[in-house]
Amino acid sequence: MPADATTLGSLLRELNALKGDFWIRLLYTHPAHWTDELIQTIAECKKVARYIDIPLQHIHENMLQRMRRETSQQYIVDLLARIRAGIPGIAIRTTFIVGHPGETSADFKEMLSFIERSRFERAGMFTYSHEEQTHAHTLQDTLSESEKKNRANALMEQQYDISLALNTQKIGTQQTVLFDRKESGYWVGRTESDSPEVDHEVLVKADLVTEPLQGQFKTVTIEDAGPYDL
Repeated sequence: MPADATTLGSLLRELNALKGDFWIRLLYTHPAHWTDELIQTIAECKKVARYIDIPLQHIHENMLQRMRRETSQQYIVDLLARIRAGIPGIAIRTTFIVGHPGETSADFKEMLSFIERSRFERAGMFTYSHEEQTHAHTLQDTLSESEKKNRANALMEQQYDISLALNTQKIGTQQTVLFDRKESGYWVGRTESDSPEVDHEVLVKADLVTEPLQGQFKTVTIEDAGPYDL
């Protein structure tokens, strides 16, 4: 690559140098395209949120190949370890797809085990559906819709428990919150670990504050936690 070429890392550093208080958030990054430079950049740039969205879709070796994900199971495991080691305090959001043609019960169980071990801060689950102009569109379904939903529900139940445990650990801590709106007697905001309209929220009773909070960064002490809100 030429010395003057722009990389995502160099772009982030230029944005980080801009004046003002804001978060830069990376969304929908492909696991195959991560570099050590990008990890180091996020760690060194204070305005780049300690949060990444990295859709993994699956973890079983056979399914990664069938889904043409350009990665192997070991590559993903190693990448996640490098990211967590290189960026202390990082929150990782990912998504998984269940019911892709060819997914066996053993494949699914391996994904359950992987999620339990990985303890993702944020995770979404989707059932496979045929999309035109994709390779998998030509493949025949091997699972019923009810079985797909059962598998997705099992993943969500597991992630529910993980999310509740991780949020409970934040009780008593101080968190920087960016407030978005006032709703139903609460000011609603989000931490650095939460993408707007996608992830968790922080709720502060409106009668506890005397000024509008929308668009402001504030430090709050967490007093209670649920699986999706603080």
